[in-house]
Amino acid sequence: MLLTESHRGGSNPSLTAKFKSMKVILFVALPSELPKELVPNGIDVIYTGVGKVNAAIKATETLKDLDPKDVAVINYGSAGGPEAFVGHLFKCKTFIQRDMDARPFTKETVTPFDGMIYPTLGNIECIEFGTGLTCHTQDKFEKKPMAIYDMEAYSIAKVCKIYGFDFTAYKYVSDNGNPDDWEMNHNKGIEMLLNQLKNMP
Repeated sequence: MLLTESHRGGSNPSLTAKFKSMKVILFVALPSELPKELVPNGIDVIYTGVGKVNAAIKATETLKDLDPKDVAVINYGSAGGPEAFVGHLFKCKTFIQRDMDARPFTKETVTPFDGMIYPTLGNIECIEFGTGLTCHTQDKFEKKPMAIYDMEAYSIAKVCKIYGFDFTAYKYVSDNGNPDDWEMNHNKGIEMLLNQLKNMP
């Protein structure tokens, strides 16, 4: 789902009022992607660090004692994607673990025996939360992305699914596999994100 409408300015008073009635957890990998001072009061920005392991640890620490009925969980960050996606923000609701390949025990992207440990998950090829695009998560910088690729979203999605939270990731496509483009563009989706937060139900 393409989300391109932008919003100028930092902390918005209308957003601050909106989020007084609900707890919002916003996971971000790095402070440079989204400085806390730009985010409205009422939204808790949690920096996870880079990669799936760091993201899973921080998401578990943060969510394990919270009530899913009272909390909205969001992930925002930069991502790689096709050339046509660069410079745009996308809403992702399906997540794939691109590093997992345990064939012949199971299909590619499926973590074997998850159904034994986490019955609510089962042995699944992806984690879904509704309508939106698919984000592919892996612990490497994708140099030829044919879809949206990041390094954290799947891990947060899996923790949310285990603990019963809904989850949405907003991914700003900063590059088409060029690390120099990531350096230059990875913090340029902030205004678009703030606009999406304003329009949350």
